[in-house]
Amino acid sequence: MTNTKGSKKLFFAIFMVCAPPFMVGMPLFAAAQQADYYRSPLDIPIHFSANFGEIRTNRFHTGIDVKTQGVSGKPLHAAADGYIARVTVAPGGYGRALYIAHPNGTTTVYAHMDRFRRDIEEYLRSERHRQQRSDLDAFPPADRFPVKKGDPIGLAGNSGSSTGPHLHFEVRRSATSETLNLLPRGWVATAVRDNTPPRIVKLYHVDVDTVAGVPIHSRPRAHDVRPLPDGSYSLVGSAPLQAGRTSYFVVEATDRRPDVANTFGIYRVRLAVDGEERVVFEKDGLLFSDVRYACASVLYDIQRSSRNEAVMLAVKRGNRLPMYKKAVDRGVVRTSPNAASTDVDPAAGSATAQTATRNVEITVEDDSGNVSTLRFALDPQTDPTHTPPQRPEGRVASDRSGFSHYAGGFGISIPAGALYEPIFYTHAAVETPVKPRADSIGPLSRTYRVGDGMMPLHKAARVTVAVPDLPAALRPKACLAKVSESGAISWAGGSYSNGAVGGSVRDFGTYCVVADTIAPAVKSSFEDGANLSDTTGFTLAATDNFSGIAHFTGTIDGRWIIFERSTSRGEFVHRFDPERLAEGRNHTLVFTVRDGLGNSTTLSRTFYK
Repeated sequence: MTNTKGSKKLFFAIFMVCAPPFMVGMPLFAAAQQADYYRSPLDIPIHFSANFGEIRTNRFHTGIDVKTQGVSGKPLHAAADGYIARVTVAPGGYGRALYIAHPNGTTTVYAHMDRFRRDIEEYLRSERHRQQRSDLDAFPPADRFPVKKGDPIGLAGNSGSSTGPHLHFEVRRSATSETLNLLPRGWVATAVRDNTPPRIVKLYHVDVDTVAGVPIHSRPRAHDVRPLPDGSYSLVGSAPLQAGRTSYFVVEATDRRPDVANTFGIYRVRLAVDGEERVVFEKDGLLFSDVRYACASVLYDIQRSSRNEAVMLAVKRGNRLPMYKKAVDRGVVRTSPNAASTDVDPAAGSATAQTATRNVEITVEDDSGNVSTLRFALDPQTDPTHTPPQRPEGRVASDRSGFSHYAGGFGISIPAGALYEPIFYTHAAVETPVKPRADSIGPLSRTYRVGDGMMPLHKAARVTVAVPDLPAALRPKACLAKVSESGAISWAGGSYSNGAVGGSVRDFGTYCVVADTIAPAVKSSFEDGANLSDTTGFTLAATDNFSGIAHFTGTIDGRWIIFERSTSRGEFVHRFDPERLAEGRNHTLVFTVRDGLGNSTTLSRTFYK
C-alpha cells in the first residue's frame, strides 16, 4: 500500500465478490458480487482508524473510518456508478455528508466532508437560502447529479462529530438503510495484510438467578487470562472455574491492525460448551433502529470505561439484536444437573445431566479471519460460596409492557420495550450534594436516585419531579438535571407544567430540577468597525453554560446569511458570498443565538468589505 494504484486495488478487494451469508442469492446484490464493483473513495494508501460494528459507549459504529493522513482536503471520488440521492449538513453527527445510490441496490455514504463538488455546493447554497436554514437535509432529483465510478464528489474533512480528519464510509442496503459489513468476506485479510489475531484481555462470569420472574445478576467476577505457546489462551491457574447453578460469560477482547495505533472491534465471538456451539455473535449488518442494542450486548459498566469490547455471550429477553446468530438457552450455562430455568434462560428442562467437568471454548475472530481461542474447565458443582438472592425491594417492571409509578414527588412512565429484561424498580429521594453551575443553576427540588445508574434504556422514559413552590419567574427556565456521583450536573431537558418538571431520559440515575437563566456568550473574530476587505469571511464563537445552543440566525444588512456550524468547536463560520454582498461599503452583522431554555444573546458588529 505504497502507491495510488495499490490503494485502489485494496479497496476493490474490500468490497468484492463474497457477500455476507444473509445476502447470498439476492438478485439485488448480483452486481456487487462482480470484481471491482466499488473503487476506493480516496487516492491515497488506505489505513483504517475504526471498523464496522465497533462498540461505542451506547451504540455500534455503522461504517468504517479511513485515515486521511491527518489533514482535511483529500479528494473524494464516487465508489461506483449512480446518482447523488442525499446531501446533508449538520453541526454534529455526520456533518457534511453525501449519499450515492447505485444500480445494484446499495447506497454509499461519505461523511465528515470538508467541501462538496462545486455544482453540489451551488445546489446546497440555493437550498439553504430558499429554506433559510444553514443545517440542511436535501434530496436532489435522481437526474440532477449522476456520477460515474471515480468522479470527484468533494473533499474529505473533519465536520460534524469528528475528532480528527477522516472519512466515515458506509455501504447500505438502499431499501432499508441497513449498513453492511463487507470487510470480513473473501479478500480482506490478504489485502490489508493483517495477520495479527485479536487479543483476549479478560473473562468474566456472572451468576444469574430468578426471583418473582426477574433475573438477578451477580456482580461480574473477573478472571485473568494468559497466552499459551500455541497462540491460544487459558485462565490463570489450573483449577476449574466455579460458578453458581446458572451463569453466563463475558469476554473482553480487542484487535489491532498493521501500521496504525488504533484499537478495533471484534467481528465474531463463539461460545461452545462440551463441543456444542451455544452462542454466535457476528457483526454482518446493522439497522439504525438496532444500534442502541449495544447497551444490552456488553457489560455496560466495563464498556463505558474501556477501549476494548466486553461482549456478553448471553441474550437478555428484551435484546432483539440480530447479531446473535445463535443463543442456546439464551447463552446461560448450567453448572448443576438440576439447575432450574430462569427468565434469561427460558428453555426449562433442556439441559442434560453433567457429572464431569465441563469444557468451555470461546473463539474470538477479527474481520481479517484471524482467530484467538480461550479454553478452560468449568466445575460441574455449584460454587459453595454462591448464595441465592433474596427478593429485592421494589415493584416488578416488565420489559414487555409499560410501567408507571409515582411516589414521594417523583414519577416515571417506562414504555414497553424500553427495558432489556424485567427489573425490580425503585426510586428514592437522596441527600446527594449537588454542585451548581453558576449562581443561577442550583437544585430547586429534592434529588432522586432512579433504579440502577448503570442501566441504560432502549427507549426514553418520561420522568416528572414535583416543584410545587417554584417561583413563577423561574418556571420557563426550569428543567431536569442529571447528577453524577461527584455531584456535577448536566442538562437532561424537560420543562415546567402544573407544579412539576417533566422530560424524557434514556438512562436511570440521579435527577433533580434546576433553572437555567444565563444566556449564551458570543465572541467575534473581528472588532466592531473592522476592515475585512482582505478576508473571505469571519468566525463567531458561541458557548452556553448548561442547556446548549438550540437555535441561531444571522443577517448582514438585514439579509439572512449562511453559517457553517461546528458543535464540537462551538464555531459559526460565514464565508462571504460575492453575489449577495456588495463590496466597497460598510455592512452590519446581527447574530442571535438561543439556548435550550430560551435565553438569547444578540451580537451586532459593523465592518467594511
